[in-house]
Amino acid sequence: MMDWEAALERFLKDWKDRDEVSGVLVCGSYVTGWPSKRSDIDVHIILREDCDWRERGNRVVDGYLIEYFVNPPQQIRSYFREDHQDRRPMSMVQFLTGRIYVDKSGIVKGLIEEAREWKDKPYAALPEPVLELKKYGLWDALDNLLDCHENGRVDFRFVYDQSLLLLYREYCSMLCVEEVPYYQLLSYFTEPRYLVKYLKAPFPDREFAELFVAAMKAEDREEQLKIYQELTGHVMSRSGGFTIDGWKLRSPLVIHHVQ
Repeated sequence: MMDWEAALERFLKDWKDRDEVSGVLVCGSYVTGWPSKRSDIDVHIILREDCDWRERGNRVVDGYLIEYFVNPPQQIRSYFREDHQDRRPMSMVQFLTGRIYVDKSGIVKGLIEEAREWKDKPYAALPEPVLELKKYGLWDALDNLLDCHENGRVDFRFVYDQSLLLLYREYCSMLCVEEVPYYQLLSYFTEPRYLVKYLKAPFPDREFAELFVAAMKAEDREEQLKIYQELTGHVMSRSGGFTIDGWKLRSPLVIHHVQ
C-alpha cells in the first residue's frame, strides 16, 4: 500500500461503515497518474437515496490534503446535468477515471454508467441570433484591446489576457465543444498525456490551438496584438464571417412582467 492510500484509509475509517453511506469513489492525480506536490486526494462519498443533506470539506492526513464530497445519488445526477449544460464535464470525468473503494448497493457503478452517458451526449448548437451576438462581442473585445494599446494604458496585459480567455470561451460555444479550465489550457493544447488523463478529445481546430499557445507565450505588445487580431479573424472566418459596417440583429421582444 502506498503512503497516500494509507492516508486515505485512515480518513475513510470515519465514513465507510456508516449506515447512510452507500459507496466511496476516489479520483484525482493519485489515481490517474502524474500527481504533483500540490495534488490532493479527491473522495466522493455517496449517501443513500433517502438522505437530504450534503457536505464538502478538507482534511490533512499524514501530510496529504484530502478533499471530500458527500452527496446522495440525486445530487450527483444534478451535477452531471449542470456540468453538461455548462460544457464542463468535470464531474463526469471524475467518476469515469475514479477508483471504487466501497459500493454496498452497486450505486457507484451505476453513477459511473450515467456519467459515461452524459459525457457522450453532444452539446446543443447555438441559435443563430446568439451566434451573431457572440461575434459582435468578439469584435468589441478586439476594438477595446486596440484602444487600450493605442492609448498606452498600463493595464494592457490584463485586458489582453482577459480578452484571450473570452475568445477561447466564445469559440468553444460556437464549436459546441467543452470548455477546459483556463489553468489547464496550455497542457490541453500541447500535452498528449493531458488528453489521456482527463479523457479529452483534441481541440477540433489545430490552427486556433497553435495560435492561442503563441498568444499565451508572446511578451511584446505588438506581437501580442498581432496574434490576437489573427485569432479573432480566424474565429470570425470559421463562424461565417463578420463585418461591423451594416451589422444588425432583429429579434423578438423579451419582457419580464413584475408581479
